[in-house]
Amino acid sequence: MKRVMFVALLVLVVSSPLMADNVELQVINGQPNLDLFLTGQIKGKFGWSAFGLLNENWGQIYAGPSFSPAKWCTLYVSTGLEFGGRRFSESVWLGRGPVSVLAIYEHGHTGAWHKILAVVTVAKGVTVGYHDQAFVGRGARASYTRGKVSVWASALVKNGELNNILGFSVNK
Repeated sequence: MKRVMFVALLVLVVSSPLMADNVELQVINGQPNLDLFLTGQIKGKFGWSAFGLLNENWGQIYAGPSFSPAKWCTLYVSTGLEFGGRRFSESVWLGRGPVSVLAIYEHGHTGAWHKILAVVTVAKGVTVGYHDQAFVGRGARASYTRGKVSVWASALVKNGELNNILGFSVNK
């Protein structure tokens, strides 16, 4: 199973410059994670998405349909695999003007996980906001984007301990 997932993620990584909407390297408390997010249109308000994550200890890949009832709202439902079993995800993106919110909920073989990002654009290419992520904590997030490249950082607190996430991403 690990070998199959590794090969699937490797194929996504190699092909990502051609088809990924977002390729992101995150470093969570010193541990690197590679994330890939892909989307596409099917017809009208219906589309699809796929996501993969790989680090030295764990990996997952899932895909499914998306629905955008309005330009400022997209709903996603996905299913796939993680090391050891099945993985499921439901998420919603809301964005209007300078404000956007992304909420992701995952569950499956290894249990539940969530991520909530609520950000506001305060200047051209600069966002600040709130970041809540399972197992890491809650706190502040800031990002800077120039062209297709973004760098960001989050300072999150969990059980009185400060955790950090640094990220670098390239968007289509």
